[in-house]
Amino acid sequence: MTHVRIRCTGLIVENNSILLVEYDDNGIHYNLPGGGLELGETILEGVAREVFEETTAEVEVGPLALIYELAPHKQSGDYNPIEKHSLHLIFECSLKNNSKPQLPQNPDLNQSDVKWIPLEELNSILLIPNINQQIINYIKNKRNIDFIEDYQLDRLRLEQK
Repeated sequence: MTHVRIRCTGLIVENNSILLVEYDDNGIHYNLPGGGLELGETILEGVAREVFEETTAEVEVGPLALIYELAPHKQSGDYNPIEKHSLHLIFECSLKNNSKPQLPQNPDLNQSDVKWIPLEELNSILLIPNINQQIINYIKNKRNIDFIEDYQLDRLRLEQK
């Protein structure tokens, strides 16, 4: 078993608003839709599944936008020992035709809504992790990170002489 959890996450922006999942857990906070990669699925399949599970929205998964590492053992002060070392792979996604995000029938624990938050209001909400500025910078600059899936590469071949 790996000691670093892979978290598949979707970044969905439309009409100058970002799609976020709202949680009411000792106060309102927001997360990008996402969660842990399951055994047997690719990262991109995991992104699409997690976005659907948390928002009922079907998406086309696009380029890798941001990478976020949560290393609770490196944080100063007290940290929650339940939190695991994780790597969040955040992919730009677009909604498929006629896909309308909404609260799922069986939402995650403490999940209270699915909301479009205007980008100009992003710094006025509690987004966990606190990557508000990195999201804004990404949207302005669109510098994607290459994400390479091994199974889609041509196999290396050595030419015989």
